[in-house]
Amino acid sequence: MNREHAPHLAQFDGHHIDSWHAATAPLRERYPVLNEVIRCDVCVVGAGFTGLSTALSLAEKGLSVTLLEGALVGFGASGRNGGHILHGFAATMAAFEKQLGGRGARQCWDASLEGVSLIANRIHQHQIDCELRWGVLTTVRNRRQQQWVQAQQRQLQAYGYHDTQWLEGPALREHIDSPSFSAALYDSGCGHLHPLKYAQGLARAASQAGVKLFEHSPVTSIDEDKRGLQIGTPQGWVNADKMVLACNVDIGPLESTLRRCIVPLRSHIIATAPLPAELASSLLPGGAAVCEGSPLPDYFRLTADHRLLFGSLPGSSSASPQAMMAERQARLASIFPQWKNRQIDYAWSGHVDVGPARLPQIGRQGQRIYHAQGFAGHGVALSGMAGQMLAETMAGDIGCFDVFNKLYAHPLPLPASLEDSLLRLSVLYHRLRDAIGF
Repeated sequence: MNREHAPHLAQFDGHHIDSWHAATAPLRERYPVLNEVIRCDVCVVGAGFTGLSTALSLAEKGLSVTLLEGALVGFGASGRNGGHILHGFAATMAAFEKQLGGRGARQCWDASLEGVSLIANRIHQHQIDCELRWGVLTTVRNRRQQQWVQAQQRQLQAYGYHDTQWLEGPALREHIDSPSFSAALYDSGCGHLHPLKYAQGLARAASQAGVKLFEHSPVTSIDEDKRGLQIGTPQGWVNADKMVLACNVDIGPLESTLRRCIVPLRSHIIATAPLPAELASSLLPGGAAVCEGSPLPDYFRLTADHRLLFGSLPGSSSASPQAMMAERQARLASIFPQWKNRQIDYAWSGHVDVGPARLPQIGRQGQRIYHAQGFAGHGVALSGMAGQMLAETMAGDIGCFDVFNKLYAHPLPLPASLEDSLLRLSVLYHRLRDAIGF
């Protein structure tokens, strides 16, 4: 399978990629290959956060659901990301207001907060052990970043959100011990978790709710007639009234138009060897996750076993894994000199789907096929909200779906072969601005 069409599935060799996430979530339920013909109300494609949330929500509403995954539960972005739980969107609320007006933008903002609450509720309800912790720092290096982050805080306050605190000096050092940052915005309403454990917990909850979940079962064809949809896999078929495409960057083989509405940004993550407990707690005393206040942020956090998980995006597909790891190792050492370039145990990458203006894309084609994509790094929380929203819509309650469906994503004019060149130029531009500080 061509990388530009399905970059995650193209890597699948029967196992999860080598990552800290996979190494620390080794025990999981096994789901069969689809080798029969099944009839259901809704077929969901993709067992990441969006697909799992949709399937679970549909089952809770009494609909029959089949969930098809071409690889394994959480194999794509949902099982590879940094685990940051963020409210809001990659785009500013001004972008929502421009397209939807004040009321529509407010509905979208409220939905994003519901996405964060939904994670906490599901972890509690289904007893998912995924190392949930609260607190996120958005750090500042220079005047440009400070202006950007403080504008974000004002925007949050304008929407009635007051769970943030501006930190400088000793107050900052209570949360992070690094010479790189002059200030930070602390948000107690955001957090972090182990993403693959969370995905596996959602899958278990969905299966227990009655969802028929199949792994190693990629969709090879989608046909529609007056009777409904016929979804083919290598060894079976699903006949459904409706379906959801929750495929992230792997949407290309199934829906080329949706693929043209996103750019897959490669994100690389490293995980250090376990640090001495005293050193780990001194680096991030409050245990908050960190995201730098930049359009192309570094992001990092401590794990439950005292490792530093450090990532950044985007990265060029042309760079070698060794070069990517060395770059991130150097960036981490500059942030925490006291780390002293200790051992790196894991290095991996994955793709984030980013659309025009970084707006989420939640909608449908015709009356039967729904989709959700383009979460641009905010997918841990937004995907759950999107899945619940899609389920409500298919169960007859349009609710907020109609608002998100009005956000228009213009198909990108560039062929996929030029995307990497565009990304390299974008990285150079933003890195230069951050270096200058203006």
